[in-house]
Amino acid sequence: MKIYTSERMKRIEAAANEKGYAYVDMMEHAGIACADAIYKKLSCEGKKIAVVCGKGKNGGDGFVITRRLKELGCEIISVILVGGIPSAEDSVTMFSRMPSIPVFVGEQPEAKSRIEGAEIIVDAVFGFGFKGEPDEATDQIFRAINASDAKVVSIDLPSGAECDTAKVCEDCIKADLTLAISCRKPAHVLNPARKYCGKVITVDIGLDNEAVAEEFFTFTDKPVPVLPKREENTHKGDFGKVLSICGSMKYPGAAVLAATGAVKIGAGLVFAAFPEKAYPAVASKLTEPVMLPLPCCEDGFLARGALEKLLPEIEKADTVLVGCGLGQTLGTASVFEEILAACKKQIVIDADGINLLSANINIPKALKGQMVITPHPGEMARLVGLTAQQVNSNRLALTKAVAREYGIIVVLKGANTVVSDGERTYVNRTGNPGMARGGSGDLLAGMTAGLMAQGFEPFEAAVAAVYLHGKAGDEAANRFSVHGMTPSDMAAVLPELLSDYEH
Repeated sequence: MKIYTSERMKRIEAAANEKGYAYVDMMEHAGIACADAIYKKLSCEGKKIAVVCGKGKNGGDGFVITRRLKELGCEIISVILVGGIPSAEDSVTMFSRMPSIPVFVGEQPEAKSRIEGAEIIVDAVFGFGFKGEPDEATDQIFRAINASDAKVVSIDLPSGAECDTAKVCEDCIKADLTLAISCRKPAHVLNPARKYCGKVITVDIGLDNEAVAEEFFTFTDKPVPVLPKREENTHKGDFGKVLSICGSMKYPGAAVLAATGAVKIGAGLVFAAFPEKAYPAVASKLTEPVMLPLPCCEDGFLARGALEKLLPEIEKADTVLVGCGLGQTLGTASVFEEILAACKKQIVIDADGINLLSANINIPKALKGQMVITPHPGEMARLVGLTAQQVNSNRLALTKAVAREYGIIVVLKGANTVVSDGERTYVNRTGNPGMARGGSGDLLAGMTAGLMAQGFEPFEAAVAAVYLHGKAGDEAANRFSVHGMTPSDMAAVLPELLSDYEH
């Protein structure tokens, strides 16, 4: 499924208009298609219907819907005007074509009673151009709609939801059904807006959605390539070597989960490099990886002498993973910088590695095309000089912009994790709130590095790892509960999930 931004939709409509498909005809076809879908899905005859229309083009769709429903035999219809009579030119035209039916301005008491008594409410107030907060009078109408027992159908988007950021106003319409005109938009699939959409159905109005070469992002059920067939005469060296430089005496679990992720996803060889003071905690939990304890300071974080042991292993590795649980001491920072300077291999950077990277964000440009970073919103905020709230308010655009500027793959974690290489962008929909706990990101970083080591192109590896990570989380929640599941449970169920993707 391809998801189109508001800017792309504007360009698609403009391209169609230039070819002779008038805007007023697009509105006519959109309204008729939506009305037919409403009539088919909700068995409208004999029911009280309130069509709530804004002053803009979305309101124009509402006027066409009203006329079409009347033609289909719906008799008990009223129109509520939010903000007064329409102002958009095509909407004025469609308002003039409506049959003789009751029309009320939103502030009138009768308007509220029509909403309260409706069995079906059509929300045609705001379209994909909405941003910010509605005025108080509009808010009151939204609250009345949300308090109603009626089935609510939103046209294109629930009014009060922003198309591209998926932000919602306080009293955003909560739809039972949303009719996406021509294609789905970010708000249909991203939180929090998607929770307000109900069931989403796309209605076709004859636009050529491929007419404009504008970026879109993908949103698929199964974005995992078929895992390569393993021939009988292969050996461990054929499936990639991961060098995982993670953990500390304070955070030994990060080293364990990162290495485990690489092992469970199928990497042939995994070397777990960590401060030597963490050896008892790490070695007691890991069986398959090769142990590479490193010189460290008294506090159990990496010391400058660690690089001497790391350099030969970096040379032999297919993929290097660095950052999970490393800490941010001066010694660690020095080793981290030296690793990046020495590393000519593809690299995955997570957690403290990203925090250390924030001191010199230009480093990724030297590793262009070979680096994957996997920040959570707080780490992304430190990296780009924003707040976590600002990051979450514009996840899609920000992820794509950072990936494009630095020539890297960015995995912005969270509900609906976003993956982008600056051109391609993927939004994930697997996973659940039970994954919001320490260690989940370490496991993901290891899985990403493991797939890259096996020969997956970095963007493909990141997308597949994010999807499978979420699937493992869903399976762990199903078996153990959202509250009780752990990243170790996710790692345990991962191998079973891979059987669905084997050649």
